[in-house]
Amino acid sequence: MNNESISRRQFLRGSCATALALGGLSVSNTASAEDVKLTEDDATAQALGYKHDASTVDVAKYPKRGGEEGKKQFCDNCALYAIKEEGDWAPCSLFQNKLVAGKGWCNAWVSAG
Repeated sequence: MNNESISRRQFLRGSCATALALGGLSVSNTASAEDVKLTEDDATAQALGYKHDASTVDVAKYPKRGGEEGKKQFCDNCALYAIKEEGDWAPCSLFQNKLVAGKGWCNAWVSAG
């Protein structure tokens, strides 16, 4: 058993990310002409540390996603990313199917495998 304690803030962030993920799973992952690109200043994007370019993420803020393993976690290899045949952007169920960058990053990454 791991005796690491987590802060209230970390617990709330994790809980919010989980709730968003579970709520977003019922939303269709198909793209439409009305899709809008997610902005980094979107409230949900900020809460989850979303960045269009994963290389700009301050991994010190996200210790569980930081380090070498965190560098391999991109939107385009996340289970919540709806892969398109062409283009660098696709819908993400966490962000109400707004388009996210394939080489983007957020703290709620889920293994696709």
